[in-house]
Amino acid sequence: MRTGVEGFQGARLKQLRAAHSLTLVELGERIGRSSSTLSAWENGAQLPEAESLGLLCRTFGVSRLWFLKRVPVAVENPRPYFFRNEAAAYKQARERSQLYLTWLQEISAFFQDAMDWPPLNIPMMEVDDCRQISDDDIEDMARLCRQRWNLGTSPIQDVIQVMENAGIICTRATLGDVKMDGVSHVSMMDGRPYVLIAEDKANAIRNRFDAAHELGHIVLHSQISESQYAKGAYYKRMEEQAHRFASAFLMPAESFSQEVVWPTLDNLLSLKPRWKVSVAAMIARCRDLSLVNESLELRLWKGRSSRKWTKSEPGDNAVAFERPKLMMRGVHLLVENGVFERDALVNQIGLAPATIEMLCNLSEGYLTAQPSTEDRVVPIRLKQNQRNAQGIDSKPADVLEFRR
Repeated sequence: MRTGVEGFQGARLKQLRAAHSLTLVELGERIGRSSSTLSAWENGAQLPEAESLGLLCRTFGVSRLWFLKRVPVAVENPRPYFFRNEAAAYKQARERSQLYLTWLQEISAFFQDAMDWPPLNIPMMEVDDCRQISDDDIEDMARLCRQRWNLGTSPIQDVIQVMENAGIICTRATLGDVKMDGVSHVSMMDGRPYVLIAEDKANAIRNRFDAAHELGHIVLHSQISESQYAKGAYYKRMEEQAHRFASAFLMPAESFSQEVVWPTLDNLLSLKPRWKVSVAAMIARCRDLSLVNESLELRLWKGRSSRKWTKSEPGDNAVAFERPKLMMRGVHLLVENGVFERDALVNQIGLAPATIEMLCNLSEGYLTAQPSTEDRVVPIRLKQNQRNAQGIDSKPADVLEFRR
């Protein structure tokens, strides 16, 4: 008979180790337990005693409830997590980004017990094979997104805000690798798309393109199976398709082509503050729209390289980073309406406060700050039945409306 804390979920410990890049030996040294014991906890062969559970909680800064929550059950045909870089060298950063996005989905599902997110308004292709998607299809879908979201053909001021307005949950997170761009996934929990943009890359211009790239995966590849995405040749094709979508979405053919009177490096650079895209992205878009021939395109790439713009370009720092706001406003809504005290919210989610703050894009220390005495308000509850102004019995709403 096993002894220990009943209900302990070993998979939660495995998640935390992966997020903190800890081996069994390294974690064992921190809490004074053997690696074989930790392995047994993770695979369910043993249960940690109460003292060991307390050590784990303190080590990772999580609540006891975290280790008692079941990990969402995997489905038979899971949807893929779309990564910009599949190289083995970035495996650790990919695992961390997938974990963060999975936790974000869990937090979002928890919030949805008390409130509603904006309704989904995303055109998605009903295609289960990327080989069926043509360049014309990509241009059409980018155009359809702009039409449905009333964006016209002008430059988009805030890509992440546009995505959140359409019901996509976004976050920014530090992954520990500057070559990781982002990851996206259509959740099997609620059918809602989730996007994580890597915060390691200190370039707002490229972050905007990364967000549009992940939007491309959502629009073009939501029906693609994980097995097809895992194949090298198809992976490369889908990345190219998402890249093409990002270009078409950010630089519509109708308007962008009219502004590129003559595609020189200096002329393209002058358009950068208006379109908020890199010169490299504009060169690629000029190629897609046949605004340059192969010879001119090659000269532009060589000229860009000779000016040493390959790692950074002039004007990269002139654009502010776009910040996701939806999860942050969700937390504020729950706290300010008295649905949860901050410490209770942290306890129920289970993760460390700093991790929740990062995933929900909250200011540092928000969840651990104590309100001043003047700010504390005695909660007032509505009666179960009350009369409205017309004298008709009514009941308080069960769902909090999300404020835009």
